[in-house]
Amino acid sequence: MVESNVNPMNPSPTRTKENLRRPKEPILIIEDKKENQVLLEAICKRIGMETDIAEDGKIALEMAAKRPYSLYLVDLMMPVLDGKSFIQERKKLEPSAVFIVQTAIDQTEEIIEVMRLGVYDYLLKPLHVEIVSDRLEKALEYVYLKRMEYLLVDEESKELKSQLEWLNYKESHRKTNEINSELHSILNLKTTLMQGSGLGAMSTIIDSIQQIKVDQGKDYSINKEFWDLLYENHEHNMAMMSGLDLAVDIIQNHTNLVRSKSEDLLNLLPALVEAFKDEIEERELKVNLPVVKQSVSLDFDLEAMKLAIHEVFTNGLKYSKKKSHFDVFVTFVDGYFCLSAKNNIIEDEYAKQLTHYEKKLVEPFYRIHPPVESFYSKEKFSLGLGLTMVDFILHRHNGMFFIRNAIDHTTEVKADCIIAEIFLPIQNEKESNNE
Repeated sequence: MVESNVNPMNPSPTRTKENLRRPKEPILIIEDKKENQVLLEAICKRIGMETDIAEDGKIALEMAAKRPYSLYLVDLMMPVLDGKSFIQERKKLEPSAVFIVQTAIDQTEEIIEVMRLGVYDYLLKPLHVEIVSDRLEKALEYVYLKRMEYLLVDEESKELKSQLEWLNYKESHRKTNEINSELHSILNLKTTLMQGSGLGAMSTIIDSIQQIKVDQGKDYSINKEFWDLLYENHEHNMAMMSGLDLAVDIIQNHTNLVRSKSEDLLNLLPALVEAFKDEIEERELKVNLPVVKQSVSLDFDLEAMKLAIHEVFTNGLKYSKKKSHFDVFVTFVDGYFCLSAKNNIIEDEYAKQLTHYEKKLVEPFYRIHPPVESFYSKEKFSLGLGLTMVDFILHRHNGMFFIRNAIDHTTEVKADCIIAEIFLPIQNEKESNNE
C-alpha cells in the first residue's frame, strides 16, 4: 500500500536544476513488489534520475557487478536473497556504496539493527512520495560530496608532493627567531601608514571634522555627500589598521597548542555560515558543509584556527561565482587532517592569471583580485594579508596551507575552481599516552 496526494509522474521543475551536482549513474531499485517498483521508478524519474530494477538481492548483485550505480534503494524483506544479505555482500566489493532501505517494521530495535548495516537512511512503509523524494535528493547530494572528497584525496596526494619543494624553499628563507620577516614587513607598513602624511593624519582630521559636525549641528560647512563619502573611507581605513594590529598580535604572541578532537574544529563551521548569511544570500550561493563520521586527535590553538578558517571562508565566498556552490570537505591524506574549501571561479581577466601566480598568493601583500568592498566589514585582515596570516598560523601548528587551481570533474560540464586547503598533522594518541 502506498500513500500520496501527489502525482509521482509529474516532474518537479525546482529539483531538476540540481542535476549538475549529482552522480551520473542510475539508482538501482531492489524491490520484489510490482506496485512499489512502479512507484519508486516514477519518483526517481520525477527528480530526474534514471533507474534499474532488480526483483531480489541475488539479481541485484549480478546487476551491480556489471555496471556502477549511484545508490541502492533496498527492500529488506525479499525472496531468494533479502536486503540485509545484499547490503553485506555488496559492501565487501564496494565499501563506499550508499544504501537507503525500506522497512515496514517501525520498531526501535529494528531501526538500530538496520542502521548498524552502515546504510545512509531508511524509509518506513507505506511510502510517501514527498518523503521518498526528499530522502533521495539528500542521498544523491551526499554521494556527490563523497565522490568529490575521494577526488580531492587523490589530487591532494599528488599536490602534496609537488608542494614540498615550495615549502622547503620557503622554510629556507624563514628567520629562526620569532620576529621574522613577515613581522618586519607588517610593522614597516603600519609605521608608514601612520606617519604624518599617511592615513594616521587623515584619520585624525576626519575625527576632528566629525566632532565639529556634532558640535555645530546643521551649520557645518562641508557638503553632506562629500562628508559621508569621506567618513565611509575613514571607516575602511580604521578597519585596515585593525587588521594590521591583529596580524602583528598573532605574529608576536605565543601559539598555545592543545590536544583536541577534529570535531571541535568542525563545530566552528555552522557559526561561520551564519556570520556570512547576508553575503551568501546576496550572491545566491549554496554552502555545503562536510559530513564527517571519523574523529581524529589534533593539536591546535582554537582561537588562532578560528581566524584561519574565517579567512578561508572570507576569501572563498567573496571570490565565488554568483549562483554557484561553496563546498567544504574533510579528507585524510598521508597522516594529515585536511579541511578544504572549494569555490567556482569568477570568469574574468584575473582568473586567467591565477594558474601562473597561485603559489605567490600566500606571500605578504600579493593579491590577484582587487578588494571586494562589500566584504570589508567581515574581513579580519587587510591589504591582502589574509592568506599570508593563514599560512603563518598553519606554520605555527606544524601544518601546511595551500591555495590552488583545480578542475571539478563531478559535474556534467567540467568547471574551473579554487581549492584552499588547511593541513594539520594527526596526532597518535598511543604515543601521547606513553609520553
